[in-house]
Amino acid sequence: MNQIATVSEMGMLPALQGTPSLDINKNTMMAMRDGRPGIALLIEAVRLMRGAGKLSVPEYLYYRLWERSLSLEDKRAFVGKKAQHLMHLACNDRHWYQTAADKILFQTIMNGAGLPVPETLAVTQSMRWLPQALALSGAEELAAWLRNPTIYPLFAKPAAGKYSLNVLSIDRFDPDSGQLVLLGGETISPTQAAEQMRGRNGYVLQRRMNPHPRLAENFGPRLWSMRVLVLVRPDRPVIHRALAKIATGANPADNYWRPGNMVAALDTMTGQIKRVVRGVGADLTVCTTHPDTGAALVGTALPDWISLRNLVTKAACVFPGIRTQSWDIALTDRGPVCLEVNYGGDLNLAQLAEGRGVLDEAYRSHLSECGYRG
Repeated sequence: MNQIATVSEMGMLPALQGTPSLDINKNTMMAMRDGRPGIALLIEAVRLMRGAGKLSVPEYLYYRLWERSLSLEDKRAFVGKKAQHLMHLACNDRHWYQTAADKILFQTIMNGAGLPVPETLAVTQSMRWLPQALALSGAEELAAWLRNPTIYPLFAKPAAGKYSLNVLSIDRFDPDSGQLVLLGGETISPTQAAEQMRGRNGYVLQRRMNPHPRLAENFGPRLWSMRVLVLVRPDRPVIHRALAKIATGANPADNYWRPGNMVAALDTMTGQIKRVVRGVGADLTVCTTHPDTGAALVGTALPDWISLRNLVTKAACVFPGIRTQSWDIALTDRGPVCLEVNYGGDLNLAQLAEGRGVLDEAYRSHLSECGYRG
């Protein structure tokens, strides 16, 4: 999918929020090649549907739960979208939702707490502002601003967006052609970009950051962000799972649904990469190297990991009403930077990366403390 198409992706939101969609026939055939009859797979899938994880049949296939290497107890630790939604409702105060969902409000809170966030250059939502950021009120004004060569490289995202839908990653403005050059080399006019960024919720326009030099040297100039699942216990926040979201090719963002992107399971204490995958279900592949550079991924210890751990546990305390937090933290050339916190967040990334469910003893204890009775 090219970048210009990404500005028209909002129709994808229901699919990304709902049960995973995949080719049932293709995945069932792959499962049966593992040596078990179809009726046995169906019986097992129904048992898991009725279990604590409330897994649908597509989710059973999505996570490759047909594999003989997994015990029934292992499979019961996987959580489907339906159960995840109920768990997040139980664990998180709904009055705190907008602090995570509204990126301008999130930026304001983080600035007030003195925690590192990307430099915001401008916002386009009417009647909103941030210190040191311009408030651009219309498409004409925005298009004129986009012709300023000093603001690049630039990352533009909807103020109320999810899943990196409708983002633009812009390398530069080319005065000769009058075009914006996007990451990957495609072009778009400032007027077209401004029109596509119009809307009630507006956009946040931030200076695009550079990756940590060690990551750039081995894996190219793409920014790496970590997804850190934090459980806010009564006495302290606890890092439960951590993974790296790895953008590849010309993808403008690192979200896993973008074709070719990968996700890596991390040791939460050391930041070492344990396992890397791309794809889902029958198409899931375990990888060892980065496809763009050929450098080894598995075994790599990520830089600034202690600083990242300290930052996440400090930042988690700023949002006590969100007791299940999924943080996106960038590893940049100026240290770890908080990109956003997700209100609960998708648990599927951690489950895909590690090949095991999140519903272990620690997570069950967290759910119990939050009053979940599912």
